[in-house]
Amino acid sequence: MRTRRGKIDNMIETFLCLVCGGMMLAMAMGRLRDTSPRFVTLVGMIALALASVVTAWCWTHRPTEISRIWWIAEALSIIAAASAATLIIIAGVSQRAISAQRTMSAIGGAAGTAAACLWIWTGDITPAWGAAEIAMYVTGQILAAFMLGSVTIAWLLGHMYLTASKMTIAPLRRLSNLFGIAVGLRWAYLLISILVLHYGLLASEEGMSWTRLMGPWLVMSLRIAVGLLATAVFAWMVSDCVRLRSTQSATGILYFASIFVYIGELSSQHLLTDLGLPL
Repeated sequence: MRTRRGKIDNMIETFLCLVCGGMMLAMAMGRLRDTSPRFVTLVGMIALALASVVTAWCWTHRPTEISRIWWIAEALSIIAAASAATLIIIAGVSQRAISAQRTMSAIGGAAGTAAACLWIWTGDITPAWGAAEIAMYVTGQILAAFMLGSVTIAWLLGHMYLTASKMTIAPLRRLSNLFGIAVGLRWAYLLISILVLHYGLLASEEGMSWTRLMGPWLVMSLRIAVGLLATAVFAWMVSDCVRLRSTQSATGILYFASIFVYIGELSSQHLLTDLGLPL
């Protein structure tokens, strides 16, 4: 049965794809050689579950008229799920197949993130953007995936230190650095996007007033105060704990940081419908 699709459908699909794609991308950039194979398997299982949920959700919530973009996005979600399943198999069979693990992680991450970028054009109402708007939108979604993925697998890895005591601190240091970089890039994107929207550098019409930009003040407050400001503090605290080799303290902070990041990125997706960019 075909149904009409709205903002909530797109937000669910996009957010889950961002988490799945971001986890796989962060895994591809991690120190897999120094990481426990059980951790690689765990990340693969979570990514597989997320991609499978998206695939099933999209199939049961198909748009009134199925477009070519919808099929492409669905296919990319399936590719992400298949890559995650392959990663699980590789990690279980051979601990030395680092290149294969990294390749599967990169393919799954790229597919999941690309699917997240496409879902907005699969609903009943799609935005009419030019090349500059699309470039800004895609950049924002890639940074969102990077931030979601880095913080998620960072706290998963921190938890793994409770049982895999022989792992060195190097993998957690790499992920904490990636998380810090993601926070910095997200701040830069927010500031640039606000200036672009205010001065109308993308659209043909006049720029938005500050009153219009701050119209959704509650969501904007969550985005900035919770999703970026508090998260930046947590990122610094995690980095300090890792420097002191305190993995348990870093893990505890990462738990809270991940919740704040999820709230912030969900707020970002909501602002996309109001302002036109995932701030």
